[in-house]
Amino acid sequence: MKRLATLALLAAAAAGASAQSSVTVYGLVDMGIVKGDGGTAANPGALGTSKAWTMQERSSSRLGFRGDEDLGGGWSAQFQIEHRFRPDTGAVTNPTFWHGRSYVQLSSKTLGALYLGREYSPAYWPAFNTDPAGWDGVGQLGSHQYAGFSSTAGIRTNNTVGYRSPKFGGLSVDAAVSAGEGLVGRDSAINLQYRSGGLYVGVAYEEISGGLAATDGNTLSNIGVTYDFGSVKAMAYYARAEVNGGRDDNDFYSLAGVMRVGPGEVYLAYGRLDLAVNNTRPDKLGAGFKLPLSKRTNLYADVGLGREDGKSDNTAYAFGIKHTF
Repeated sequence: MKRLATLALLAAAAAGASAQSSVTVYGLVDMGIVKGDGGTAANPGALGTSKAWTMQERSSSRLGFRGDEDLGGGWSAQFQIEHRFRPDTGAVTNPTFWHGRSYVQLSSKTLGALYLGREYSPAYWPAFNTDPAGWDGVGQLGSHQYAGFSSTAGIRTNNTVGYRSPKFGGLSVDAAVSAGEGLVGRDSAINLQYRSGGLYVGVAYEEISGGLAATDGNTLSNIGVTYDFGSVKAMAYYARAEVNGGRDDNDFYSLAGVMRVGPGEVYLAYGRLDLAVNNTRPDKLGAGFKLPLSKRTNLYADVGLGREDGKSDNTAYAFGIKHTF
């Protein structure tokens, strides 16, 4: 009997070990003061034509939950849900409560991961990784990197079924399809990313099929390259978007860099967008400084200048504090 009881306890312990799970609460609170000069040129992250002193986030403040369960045999299950809010008013950033991410995932160490829900498009990552401001604040290159391409739900897609491969010598693949469900076009995207030492290369393609005639056939192709030399990180990016049902071509290119200065970082970015409609060419120059006070808290200062033919220069400045947890 003692032997049977011992075996039963060992079996129960083994079952518990193979099904270990954890849930992590995380987030960030970011608040800054922004001042614009009232210019009319396009300037991602700035305040448009407002000249008022405004409280504004650099990084979208959020509250999130991540879960991970070990299913045994190299398999595991994950989930992630993320809410966005404005610290200055407490208001919800978007009517979609889980506006950041909202997905469930089944993973294998050897086969990769299958995810379902709301997640970033694979085409977003080459753009994000080559914007030194990380699509945040008045200095960001941001939406200009999509060259006028508009997906069915922005940089994140709803009703998504996606696959993330394991890494093969630094190479990985991410592919996803977002179902239109009879309301909008189907959004399909794929990327190929390579990381080795200080080198990153990402290429991606995204396409909308079906839905409205104005977006059916719209595509985005992009490539981003970065290299970290140690004290300096260089970035280059190019994108082409076929818009208006695939009839017109827009182009965007940018060069950027991040330099480590003492405990902080300075970044500088320049991007140019060539739009087929009206043959306009908005430029964006962004710069900023980040000073860490700890691993979770930093101070920042950013400036962004937008220029566009036929419009007045649009300059905005921001100063703030960001805390992650």
